[in-house]
Amino acid sequence: MSQAARDHLHGVDGLRAIAVIAVLLFHAFPDAVPGGFIGVDIFFVISGFIITRMYFFRLQAGQISLRQFYIRRIRRLAPAYVVVLAASTVAAYFVLNPVYLKNYGESLAAQPLYLQNIVFWLQGDYFDDAHTKPLLHTWSLAIEEQFYLLYGLLILLARAKRAAVLPVLLLCAIASLAGGLLVSGMSPKTAFYWLPSRVWELAAGVLLGMAYIPLSEKAAMLLRLAGLLAIAAAIAMFDQRSVFPGLQAILACGGTVGVLAALSARQRRDVMLDQPLASYIGQTSYSLYLWHWPVISLAGIWVGHQLSVMQGMVALAATFILASLSYRYIEVPFRKSMLFPVNRKLVGSVAVSGLLTVGVALLFSLTEGAAYRYPAKLAALYSAQLQRSPYRCPILQRLMRPGQEMCPRNDVVSDTNVLIVGDSHADQLDELVASIGKSRNVGVFLATRNCNLHDFGTSAFCSDKVLNRMLEQSAERKITSIISVSFLKKDFDNEQGLQAAVDKVVHHPASIKDVFIMQVVPNNAYFDPKEYISAIENNKNKPDVYTINNYRADNGKQISALHRIAKSSPGVRILDPSLLICPHLECQFESAGRPNYFDPHHLSPAGVKLLTPLFAQLINQIVQEKHGMKTAGAFQ
Repeated sequence: MSQAARDHLHGVDGLRAIAVIAVLLFHAFPDAVPGGFIGVDIFFVISGFIITRMYFFRLQAGQISLRQFYIRRIRRLAPAYVVVLAASTVAAYFVLNPVYLKNYGESLAAQPLYLQNIVFWLQGDYFDDAHTKPLLHTWSLAIEEQFYLLYGLLILLARAKRAAVLPVLLLCAIASLAGGLLVSGMSPKTAFYWLPSRVWELAAGVLLGMAYIPLSEKAAMLLRLAGLLAIAAAIAMFDQRSVFPGLQAILACGGTVGVLAALSARQRRDVMLDQPLASYIGQTSYSLYLWHWPVISLAGIWVGHQLSVMQGMVALAATFILASLSYRYIEVPFRKSMLFPVNRKLVGSVAVSGLLTVGVALLFSLTEGAAYRYPAKLAALYSAQLQRSPYRCPILQRLMRPGQEMCPRNDVVSDTNVLIVGDSHADQLDELVASIGKSRNVGVFLATRNCNLHDFGTSAFCSDKVLNRMLEQSAERKITSIISVSFLKKDFDNEQGLQAAVDKVVHHPASIKDVFIMQVVPNNAYFDPKEYISAIENNKNKPDVYTINNYRADNGKQISALHRIAKSSPGVRILDPSLLICPHLECQFESAGRPNYFDPHHLSPAGVKLLTPLFAQLINQIVQEKHGMKTAGAFQ
């Protein structure tokens, strides 16, 4: 096959059009096209296929160098990307509130190094508050750029030992898919965002790009039809609840491979995929993808709700206009070296733009999302929403010690240690407990997994096996007490599960002497800074005052359940935080002018400080009992 034939394949632009239209419709009308996000997976297969078809054999033969390959990638991708980032950042400054803008800054800082998929992974699930993240769609661009770096290693392998390329690719694809299936059961967002779980999609395209599969006209047409039907099913029959990787991704990627194989075999104009409009949309698909989500996201934030059908149509129209201009005046001139013909100047300009991007991102971070744009009272409320403890154990520790179910939160070496177990509410308290523990020579550890005590035995992620491993490691670290901190809902109905977990802990050979279970902190819209921001900005009444009596009435069911467990289980004690947050019957929204919560039920640093006496007393009691001293029995 000639290189000219490899560089252009009829129908590919039409296939790109299907992928990008699916993504655009999903983001503009998520209820109408619930599976449209799978268009990104289609793009991954196409990218692996096209890059290999255009460059692999020339790179292997040394006809072009890796340096030339990467410069061509920069010319193809960077200019439009930089323009979209600049425009989005200017718009974000005027549209986003400090909370959203600070998060935006985090994702912006990662763009020059294409690590934004890691940032979004740290920020949460893809579908969690997606509309508040105007650069969320760039996670897939990070995957592609990371793939291009690995592609260079594949070329070096091909030059050194051509016969090893196929088995290595197959092994990587199989390991990627199997690993993704395994990880998705433990951490779906990890499987979604990380390159290792996506390699199989790109590798499918690479393998097809290396091959030529001779097909008869009839077989090619049937394969093309089957592939398009598989893609349509992946888009129409699945939604956000679909697990990745799963049947949806396999259908989409398998269908894409089928269509590309058929197009490669036919080598002629496709009556549907080569329609002028489809071809144009495919040619501009990169710009369409770049522009669509900043436009839709920022427009939604501006109007204050998910876009209506009419608003969505206007946003898509604006996207097509911006993409057409971007393609004609940025993409094409740079790709043909009509602009910045000297590669060194091009690379230098991209590097400078990267430094400026990081600088702006740093400004957003240091100013807490440019909170100075707001009056002092509003700025303080927005600031409170940003004041939260880093979630869980440090990432590096988890990566280097994957089998560990806990991490140290202070540097104390002692034979008296405690372990904090629970959900995100435990995350907010670990630093306070660690500080108090250090002052009394008590080591403090935090469970790595976001598992409530009553969750153990209910899922693969929070299994009995995990609990046993955690208790065994507790024995190794001389942990004698567990502090359980969780958000127990008002209608808490898993008393039996919590009792069973407590029994496993207190009867385990690990010799856990005490289990301290904290009642849920007072929680209500009264504590949420968002409610006060809305009241000020919209001239509405502030939330009604919340009292200790409200707390006891709202949470009576779970409080009673905890006390029954404590009564029937020696060594179990209940911590009550409510009197410290509601000291005079009325609960405190703020302390010294700073809100005590950053949402309706998570304590801010100001609120955490209110619990200092509770945990100081707890640590003192542990130390005194360790040394055989009698205590006043402060905890029930």
